[in-house]
Amino acid sequence: MIHIYTIGIALRCEITDSKLKYFVKDTYLNYLMKLKLVPFFINIHNLNNNILGMCDGFLLPGGNDIDPIFYKEENIASQVDTLETDILDKQIIEYAKNNKKPLLGICRGHQSINVFMGGSLNQDIKNHQNKNHLLTIKDIDFSNFMQRNQFISNSYHHQSIKKLAPNFKVLAISEDNTIEMIEHETLPIIGIQFHPEIFKELDVSLKLLDYFALKLSH
Repeated sequence: MIHIYTIGIALRCEITDSKLKYFVKDTYLNYLMKLKLVPFFINIHNLNNNILGMCDGFLLPGGNDIDPIFYKEENIASQVDTLETDILDKQIIEYAKNNKKPLLGICRGHQSINVFMGGSLNQDIKNHQNKNHLLTIKDIDFSNFMQRNQFISNSYHHQSIKKLAPNFKVLAISEDNTIEMIEHETLPIIGIQFHPEIFKELDVSLKLLDYFALKLSH
């Protein structure tokens, strides 16, 4: 019997015409469903332990920047999202950590994991928006799983990890040593700075999703 895994997705929100709107891009949904992972939408209004307990794992998707107040810096270049988005990410991360639930962060989600697990960010970097980069895998086990040492990734971010959160290891870096993938040393928590859900190289895209999906079955 095949187990169906439910993945809680943190909805993003924006204010349009004085109204708060919740959304998630369909690319994330299509990505999860490639491995028959079932998306379940989470926002600040249905955020409670009963709802989170229904999920086998979590996905924090992309979005705008995290308020630098959460890593004790003044805002010098951050295009901050709503406070609601920061609180939602923070609480999902804390739940995943405390309950040892698998968690995947993509782009902003990757940065959220680093910040809310004790790290910090560079608020503005160059040469990472709308470009492709050669990434080098730094972790031997991850390299063996991917069956490669390097691959080409897309890049849409203007922020990056500055101080790595405690108890995380670096899985991959770009040519300028920007940290592009991280993983907790003991918990099933993974951060990906780029966007595997829109990779043209399907084999790499699915391998990255497989790496997360394996955490669900352990």
